[in-house]
Formats: sequence, C-alpha cells, structure tokens
Amino acid sequence: MTIVRGINTYRSTTAEQTWERIRPLLPAIGITRVADLTGLDDIGLPSHAAYRPVSRTLTVSLGIGLTATPSKVSAAMEGAEAWHAENPVLPIVARCPADELELPYRVRDLQLALRSPLTGGTVLDWVAGRGLLTGRTVPVPLETVRLDFTARRDWARVLFRPTSNGLAAGNTLAEATLHGLQELIERECVTEYTEAPVAQRRYVDPDEVTMPGTRAIVAALRAADCWTEVCDITDDLGVACYGATIWSPSLPLVFGGFGCHVEPGIAVGRALAEAVQSRMAAVSGVRDDIHPRVYELADPLARPPVDLDRTIRPLRPSPELPDSIDEVITDYATRVYARTGVEPFVVDLTHEELGLPVCKVYAPGLRMFQDSKVSRPGR
Repeated sequence: MTIVRGINTYRSTTAEQTWERIRPLLPAIGITRVADLTGLDDIGLPSHAAYRPVSRTLTVSLGIGLTATPSKVSAAMEGAEAWHAENPVLPIVARCPADELELPYRVRDLQLALRSPLTGGTVLDWVAGRGLLTGRTVPVPLETVRLDFTARRDWARVLFRPTSNGLAAGNTLAEATLHGLQELIERECVTEYTEAPVAQRRYVDPDEVTMPGTRAIVAALRAADCWTEVCDITDDLGVACYGATIWSPSLPLVFGGFGCHVEPGIAVGRALAEAVQSRMAAVSGVRDDIHPRVYELADPLARPPVDLDRTIRPLRPSPELPDSIDEVITDYATRVYARTGVEPFVVDLTHEELGLPVCKVYAPGLRMFQDSKVSRPGR
C-alpha cells in the first residue's frame, strides 16, 4: 500500500478524504458532535473535541492538527477506536487455560491488573490475532481487547487492566496497524526515558527541524511566548521518538507529550502537538478524566521552568523512507521481535457494517510507563 506524505503525517489518503468517509458514520458510533476548541487557547493550533455521551470509557476525545480537517479527523478517530473496543464483535475461538494452548508469548506479559492472580491454569475466552511477520493465528484473551470503565470489578478486571495501548483506527487496516504498533514502541521509549538518570537525557533544538508541519507548530509556540523543551528518547529499537514539554504564562503549568515516527522531524512535531493537546484538555476542561487539582497547581506568579545546564544534541538524520506502509510495519515488527523474542500481533476489531478499520496491536515484552513517573527534571 503506497503512502501519501502530508505536511506532518504519513497516511494512505488525505485528511479531507478521511473526513468525508467517516462523517456519515459518526452517529452509529455515538458521536453527537465535533466541536471546535481552537479559540480557547492562545497557541492557536486547530483543536477539536468529539463527544460520545453514551460512552463506556471517556465521553470526550480530543484532536489536534495543523488545519481544521486533520484536527476533526484526529478527535473522531480516537472516539471511533474507543467505541470499537467497547463493542467488540469477535468470535470466541477457545475457552480454556493458557497452558492448553501453544502460545508464542507468556500470558502474564499482557497488561495485568495490579496484583493479578492470573496463572497458566486460569480459564479464559480467547479470540484470534494475526502475527505481523508470519501471519499465523495467535490466540488472545478477549478481556484484553474490551474497554469498559463502567463495569463493576468483575473477574476480568481482577485479571487484566483495561487499556487502549495499541488501539488504533485508520483508513486501512495496515494504516491502523502501523499506528497501533508505533504507539507501543513509543510507550517502550517513554518507559526507558522515565527510568533513566537525568544526566543521560538527550536534549535537541526543535528549531533545527526542517519539516514544514513541525516548523509551523514551533512557530505557533514561539508566538504564544511558550517555553519549550524537547528530548530525544529513542531507545535501541532505533525508531525515532521524542518527548516535549511546554509552559506558558497564560496557563502556568507544565504540559508534556510524546511522538514516535519513522521520520524524526515528524516525531518532534507529534510530541509538541501532543503537549499542546494536553494543555488544551486543561484549558477547555472538557475531558471527563481531568482532576480538579490540575487547576490548583497553576500559580499566576510562576516563572518559566529553569533551563538546565544541558548539551544540545543534533536531530537524528532522516532515514530513507519506505514506499509502503506494509514495509514500515515489517521493519517495526522485526525490530520488536529482535528485542522481545515474540512476534507482534494484531486483532482486527473492524465492524463489517461500518467498514472503518480498527485494530489492537500487541507486543508482549515491551514495557508500559507509569504516568506518575513522567516529570521534568527538578520538578
């Protein structure tokens, strides 16, 4: 599948084509409106919120982009991902303990609940995944797919922690798979970043980026008088990943974001955009998972974070970009397999009647960071 290289993206079609395709599907997945939040913040990057009042997870999904259409698509796609995980339609291929299956991974390497009693003898319902390198069938516990924050603490919640890690939507299943796998690699990089000593952090200058989309984001931050810090958090998997931190006197709180991409310049832009989106969540107050204490921490007399004595490293060079999304998936999956010894696999969550490709990617052996560990040095 060939790639459409946009201003700050890497997809199979344009954002405008995607929006025209998904807009008629919004009522079916419970999205009642997509609202423009852009004017609420002085940074000015287009930002939108998709509302799903009957959601069983979060009722609001946020999106951000360089123009309005990618921002709307981002918000709507995030809502679509959650809806598909809340409403999986997957045939049960087995009901048995893990010990009775020839699994290519350890079942306890999945996202477990705190103090999970899961063993190889626990009876589970299994659905079918597909290996990203061999294409072979891989059994996956159904309850690692399902998202439902309204459920009482039943047996499934005791065993597994509901998570959207690896959950992704796209114009095609390959595109969704790439997004999901990229997210898992990003989380692995963030884990290593949060556990590494401060002295080992590698700072970069976002002004060195030549990608037009990223330069537009940096310009918007500068115009809004935002203090900005970017770290190269790429690990030995070798997929470019960056972390960004921003602060502004108009909302004196530190916000962060992360970005992973085959093109380093785009990865920096994604990290900065995610930091702006995190800030917009606080500015707008629309997300139903925002704790009131966030606002208590805002000090109108605060000064910008202190710039540490740090060495600025050069931006990673751009690699020779593959011609197809399938090539990128194979490359990423091969890197993960070399690290973990387990082939990454994917579960197709697409509803046939909707035709919107959604999937969940698994990479047992990669780690997931804890939000509580993410902080700026000295804070």
